Amino acid sequence: MSTELLPNSTNKMTRIITAEIFPQCSFLSNNLKPTSQSQKHNFVVRCSSNEQNKVKTRNLQSVKVSTHNRPAHVQSNDMKVLNWSCKVGKYDETLYLLECKMKSGYKPDVILCTKLIKGFYNSKNSDKAEKVMQILEQFGEPDVFAYNALISGFCKMNKIEAADKVLNRMKSRGFHPDVVTYNILIGSLCDRGKLGLALKLLDQLKEENNCNPTVITYTILIEATILEGGIHEAMKLLDEMLSRGLQPDMYTYNAIIRGMCREKMMDQAYEFVRSLPSKGCRPDVISYNILLSALLHKGKWSDGEKLVNEMFSAGCEPNVVTYSILMSVLCIDGKLDEAINLLKIMMDKGLTPDTFTYDPLISAFCKGGRLDLAIKFLDYMISNGCLPDIVNYNTILSTMCKKGKADEAMEVFEKLGEIGCPPDVSTYNTLMSALWNNGGRARALRMVSEMIEEGIDPDEITYNSLISCLCRDGMVDEALDLLGDMEGNGFPPTVITYNILLLGLCKAHRVDEAIEVLAEMVEKGRRPNETTYILLIEGIGFSGWRVQAMELASAVYQKYAISKESIQRLRKTFPVPDVYKDISLSETSK
Repeated sequence: MSTELLPNSTNKMTRIITAEIFPQCSFLSNNLKPTSQSQKHNFVVRCSSNEQNKVKTRNLQSVKVSTHNRPAHVQSNDMKVLNWSCKVGKYDETLYLLECKMKSGYKPDVILCTKLIKGFYNSKNSDKAEKVMQILEQFGEPDVFAYNALISGFCKMNKIEAADKVLNRMKSRGFHPDVVTYNILIGSLCDRGKLGLALKLLDQLKEENNCNPTVITYTILIEATILEGGIHEAMKLLDEMLSRGLQPDMYTYNAIIRGMCREKMMDQAYEFVRSLPSKGCRPDVISYNILLSALLHKGKWSDGEKLVNEMFSAGCEPNVVTYSILMSVLCIDGKLDEAINLLKIMMDKGLTPDTFTYDPLISAFCKGGRLDLAIKFLDYMISNGCLPDIVNYNTILSTMCKKGKADEAMEVFEKLGEIGCPPDVSTYNTLMSALWNNGGRARALRMVSEMIEEGIDPDEITYNSLISCLCRDGMVDEALDLLGDMEGNGFPPTVITYNILLLGLCKAHRVDEAIEVLAEMVEKGRRPNETTYILLIEGIGFSGWRVQAMELASAVYQKYAISKESIQRLRKTFPVPDVYKDISLSETSK
């Protein structure tokens, strides 16, 4: 891959990159070097409270009971072996040793079993996690912490019915759910978009005698309410929280600030931040970052500058995220030189860029057609100790595929797993489409199977991409079958999905079936958009039924379902004058 820069406008960029910022990096290598994955920064609320600390503090009596009637030195050796095996992540080996020791009268330790349950869930093996709990219930003494670990694991794997069964089993054995149990269940319901059920669970929690909602409980619900019900409903929860004597922390307040920014309530968000000291909380860097991101993405650079000055005045130093936000917006605005200069300033201040910082720069190089510079920038990241994550690689792989370099992209893809940066569903989606478009249909379909074997579930984009590929190749029946699979696997088809199918059916001159798909779409609550109607009208018209096509066009136009521009274009494509006698010329002559 050539490393030479284009002349004129890019020379300035080259000088900045090579001389001012990266003098220690020769950029000699042209090879993309996959490395291990690092986490991309996000603003997910991390709530901490006394109840979380309680999880770490076990009832000492239960531990003593679990080890009685055992010679001290034997128990000690058993525990050392089992704890070591579990600590190094050999969960299958630990379970095997545990089962072997059961035969010699060993009483399983509740703390070890809880760690093992969590370990199996981390490796997505719920069956073995359940097996550990069964051993603990049969031969040992479980506690509420162990049950919470099991319930949490099932919830994270979206196995809510299984979690509910564990909850019932827990109650039947005399264990009362604590606030952590409720928070796990409420959080799971909120994640699945079931806010109504989560709020009912809150009501149930409020009726408990020895268990009350906490700051964490309300923060979880406030975040979910912002997404589903809006900021005003969330503020009602905040008022309820305060009325119960609970003092919100900055996680709660930052959720409110984020909700206000989400609904473009910038002035209110600004005032809310300024009012925090009177509420007993000082705005932190996250508060300012949320506001700064919202302001800059609306192009309000002068307001953003004032906000940064306020940060300094309040004694709140900008962090890596602050600079990353500024650089990201500069890249979006096409101001790549300024973004690179800001990176230099950031590094001069002793701040270490992370993958979140570098990704907009890599994306900007790719968007500008400079794949070679994007790869060299990735090399620079590695040389400075910042290991690229899968988002960085996906940006590069997507650009490779768009430039027709699918083979090179596959070479990079095949190395990702080896060096600890496993591909995600976006990686597979990108390469699957690229392979299909380059004639590698069989290889593309194998990639889907490989993805599932690796435990990576297809998403909506996977299904839509496959349906689109199948329709383009005239395999409409297979696409219709995949529509059923998509819905069966928990991904309700969207209007985009239906539009793809309608286009495929119309191109295959299967208009009757296209009309049936439209009817199904409406029946399932998916509202057709302008594209839907135009696809169907054109399908009918190109199948030889021009009059019927334009009668439909006339009807949907009068219902304001398609624009004047669209009806004008359709009139030129299918000229049938009598159809327009009920539409005034003034409406369509513009």
